Amino acid sequence: MIDTNREITTSEKGIGELVRMLEGKKLLIPPFQREFVWEPEDVLTLWDSLYRFYPIGSLLCWESSAYLRVHRRAGGQILPGTEGAGGKSKKWLYLLDGQQRATALLVSILGAKARVKQTFPFDYTLYFDAAAAEFFFENGLNKRKRSVNPRFLIGLMDVFERGAALAADLTEEPGFTTTIANNLKPLIRVFTDYKIPLIRLRGFDIPAVREIFERINQQGKDLKSLDIMIARTFQNYEYLVEDDLP
Repeated sequence: MIDTNREITTSEKGIGELVRMLEGKKLLIPPFQREFVWEPEDVLTLWDSLYRFYPIGSLLCWESSAYLRVHRRAGGQILPGTEGAGGKSKKWLYLLDGQQRATALLVSILGAKARVKQTFPFDYTLYFDAAAAEFFFENGLNKRKRSVNPRFLIGLMDVFERGAALAADLTEEPGFTTTIANNLKPLIRVFTDYKIPLIRLRGFDIPAVREIFERINQQGKDLKSLDIMIARTFQNYEYLVEDDLP
């Protein structure tokens, strides 16, 4: 029998708001999700799409009073199940679809602050060459400094924190041109105007969430047999529900 209390709602989140949710552990990765598997080229493609204001799809989340005993934050850090159990909020959001995109946003903007160096063998900290309108990683910074004013090699963390004020400061920098100004405008706009749909599922139990996860993910990049087995057998017999919280 289908539970008629199930709800599907959609809201829009800006890049900054979404990253803060991920950083603040307000959007968690359930234990049956695979690890971050994107290659650096995938992250560059994601940011090229954002820069061009192309749609990158929605994120699907499960809102529940069940606080899973084992889960991760985006970026790979494993969180103990007791953390946050006594917090004021008695609802948690678990990311069912879009983990690769969400994690890519987090680690490319926050870099080491998102534990990327401790979690991944590659440093995904991303920069923008305002002279060439190109994204590049930390490992290419020194090479570009030889031919470009370092002030025009901008970390996404700086754009995340300062936005338009950063662009305004650069107008006084020697070598600033109209081309650089035009290259910066789309990047600043990503952090001010770009919205990502966040779809929330409410009223769904763990078996339903397992099935939703499996169906959605098998439509995209194939899950490994082990991933499917983990999802199908996940029960989370030990979890806290709202009535158990203080």
